[in-house]
Amino acid sequence: MKKISFDEFLRLRKLIHRNARPLDYTMWKYLFENGSGDDFLRVLSSYQNEDGGFGYNIECNNWNPNSSPYTICIALDYLDIVDDSVSSIKDSIISGIIKYLESGAYMFESGWVGMHGVPSNNDYAHMPWFHFDPEKAAEADIGVTKRLLDFVLKYADEGSDIYNKVVDLKDKYKECEQVLLDGYPDYDPVSLNIKAFDPATWPSWLPLPVYFIGSPKSSYYAECTHAVDMNLDTIVDVLLNTYELQFASAEDLDAYEQSTPHPDGKRWCVAEQTIGNYYWGTHFITRDLNILRKFDRLDFHLPIHAK
Repeated sequence: MKKISFDEFLRLRKLIHRNARPLDYTMWKYLFENGSGDDFLRVLSSYQNEDGGFGYNIECNNWNPNSSPYTICIALDYLDIVDDSVSSIKDSIISGIIKYLESGAYMFESGWVGMHGVPSNNDYAHMPWFHFDPEKAAEADIGVTKRLLDFVLKYADEGSDIYNKVVDLKDKYKECEQVLLDGYPDYDPVSLNIKAFDPATWPSWLPLPVYFIGSPKSSYYAECTHAVDMNLDTIVDVLLNTYELQFASAEDLDAYEQSTPHPDGKRWCVAEQTIGNYYWGTHFITRDLNILRKFDRLDFHLPIHAK
């Protein structure tokens, strides 16, 4: 069974300490070095707007400072890191999110719009999958909606208007297989047929099955063990070969621009996206070591106390 050794962990730790933005650095400290959950939450809260929503580049490829349902979903992924903690900062973040969702912003009777549904995305650096689409802005996004439904049912006051709306929507989408995983809209483990995972045919943009499983506690894990083991071996191999964060070459960027032309004649791959992809690099290292931790693929004990 492939594992990450302590020496390799320390090597990757240097990459994080040198390169991560404060949000991912404090998340790393919390997960692996007995860091403060409140320190992490304070940084997370800095992305929260007065309306209770989240914006800025909490999603590294979307620099829109304005709140949206989708960017709240990204914030919830971070908030889940401290899911069992008790914190007044966490309570304040949650209250703000409830306030935003209660406002009805970007919400239809059928749910909330998705990442294409926010016009102001076009005013800031963003990648194509955030470009405003009037057709998609006129309908609810199922993955975003289901993610927010679960949050409201967990934290909103029973009997409140938003809670009552969500109860009805939860019933509406109970048979729907679409989910939202780490910002990726797709389908649940059964629909994806994860147990028949084949690396040759798995879409390169889609997270590996192990991320959908999440941990050995998942009800899907028993029938997907073979796929999960393959994924974990792949993650170990990738991390063992990660020595520096890589920038795309000018040739690759130009090829991307030609294959995906901007509708307004601009470039997608501007300086902000270079920074955003750099941030993603450290985020993915932290995410991958955390999934290895959950499946006992770290060959040492946590937390570490290295100097």
